[in-house]
Amino acid sequence: MGNELSFVNATGSGCQIFRETTGRYVVSHEHQPRQQLKVATLAGAYAACRNWEQGQPALE
Repeated sequence: MGNELSFVNATGSGCQIFRETTGRYVVSHEHQPRQQLKVATLAGAYAACRNWEQGQPALE
């Protein structure tokens, strides 16, 4: 069985945050839905979203 995602939050800039059943957070953007960034903390997820809002790449 794979990791299921639960929706956590979406920002006005299109960033979406989900949580895996493993506890990790998955960040994606509505303009790049196939690209995902997995981070350990909710703070890290919001930091990735903030990078998008500032025009910086959130995904490497």
